[in-house]
Amino acid sequence: MLHPGGSGIVGAMGKLEQVEAVRAVFEVVGPLFLGILTGALQEKYVYPRIVERLGGLAKWLSTPANVFLGVLTICIYLVVAAACHASNAPETLAWLRAHAPFQPSPGSLRIAFFAATFLCGHSLVMLGASPAEEEDGLHAQPRGHGRR
Repeated sequence: MLHPGGSGIVGAMGKLEQVEAVRAVFEVVGPLFLGILTGALQEKYVYPRIVERLGGLAKWLSTPANVFLGVLTICIYLVVAAACHASNAPETLAWLRAHAPFQPSPGSLRIAFFAATFLCGHSLVMLGASPAEEEDGLHAQPRGHGRR
């Protein structure tokens, strides 16, 4: 496979780097996509049943405080995913060893990364779910009918 000039090894290294780059993208996109998919399925099939069972209490699902907590939760998932990603794992392990009473393994950080990425995608979809939009529609006036 070596050609004159040595481009075969460089070409092979280029392919290995490309495969590693694709793997790194799928490592993030895979759990995120699965979270978005399960969130969309939950929003379509499960969420209407929950709203139906809640009855008059369903209005509490889309309050500003609930939306704020959803955004805060997504931010926490992003921080955990960033801290537990393979590129930051050594620093995170060192920080946890210095500050936490337990010593997690690198495998547990990898699991935490996948879980946080999945839950971030799931929460992003569920953040848009609102019983007001599904049942009564949005109570906004169309343009041209309001004040000028």
